[in-house]
Amino acid sequence: MEPLSPEQTGRLLDIGPFDVKDGLQRLRRGDRCYTVYAGERLAHYSWVQRSASHPITEAGLSVPVGSGEFWIYHCRTAEWARGKGIYPATLERIVNEHFEAGYHTAWIYTSRENIASQKGILRAGFHQVATLDALRVGSHYFRIGRANQPPFPF
Repeated sequence: MEPLSPEQTGRLLDIGPFDVKDGLQRLRRGDRCYTVYAGERLAHYSWVQRSASHPITEAGLSVPVGSGEFWIYHCRTAEWARGKGIYPATLERIVNEHFEAGYHTAWIYTSRENIASQKGILRAGFHQVATLDALRVGSHYFRIGRANQPPFPF
């Protein structure tokens, strides 16, 4: 697992569609993208945000990243690399690295329909603390209902 440099951002297209400009903005903001290669082939990437406010667009909200917290988001595994345990292993390494650096809370999310990602997240040791719902109208999302009570931050 290695962090992505700005010059390598275009490599994320090897796995599938990706907005390179958005990736460069994330890196400038201070986010990190962790990549996993199998030989010379990109097998997986996961983004991590440790400051500012994290947008969860599909849930219709944005959450401030608290002190000692980080968000893992926009994770993708190449089709040919799925089923090999790369995703949960990457999540575990990201969490361990951040906890060793003094962080104490890791947040991650996925859509209700992405069962494979949910399984990988649970295999990596995460626990579900809330379900968020939103109504999609065109390209806009509007949050519906309330999240669970603490420890969820909103």
